[in-house]
Amino acid sequence: MGKPTMLVSFILLAAVSASASPAIPSFEFSAAQLQSSIAAMRADQVKAKAGALGAQISRLTWDVERAERDAEKLRSDLRWLLQRVRFPRQGDSVRWDLQRFTQEFSQVTRDAQWRLGDLRHLTAQAQADETLVAPAQRLLDASRRFKTATNWLLMDARFAYFDLLRAGYAFEGMDLDRNSRDVDQHAQDLNGEANKLLTKVRGS
Repeated sequence: MGKPTMLVSFILLAAVSASASPAIPSFEFSAAQLQSSIAAMRADQVKAKAGALGAQISRLTWDVERAERDAEKLRSDLRWLLQRVRFPRQGDSVRWDLQRFTQEFSQVTRDAQWRLGDLRHLTAQAQADETLVAPAQRLLDASRRFKTATNWLLMDARFAYFDLLRAGYAFEGMDLDRNSRDVDQHAQDLNGEANKLLTKVRGS
């Protein structure tokens, strides 16, 4: 094969190799791909955060529903204790039961305060997200029921306070008065915070 023929073959081979090689992406294309990847990653992070927040809201809703049941039980127990205070029987351990009732009431009050702190933390994290509207609405509904339960408990406690004083249970009466006021205030604050959370996730 002569030199001209070899030169032509080399040129053809170089042209084929060049056409087969992938084109180097432009800077604009690379930047667009990077921005797209970052946006997708952020979307996944937001979705994961919303899912975690939704689960936390649901758990808190369950806690508030349990608090409502606890408040209703306290109201029932208080009525039962008052019957024993008003109509005492010899040998009846009313004072011991009143003290146990006070301890249970104090725990419910502390739990309500902790739930309020949890809810404030959730509200601070929340952003507008339609997937969180339904869980936040359920939480608000639960907080309203809890508030209603503590309102009834507070009214019963006000009447019971004077009965306890007259019967000689002054310390128990003061504990009852303090706890009933505190838990009712926590319930009101919790209801207000739940409303803030719902407003925030709605974006309104």
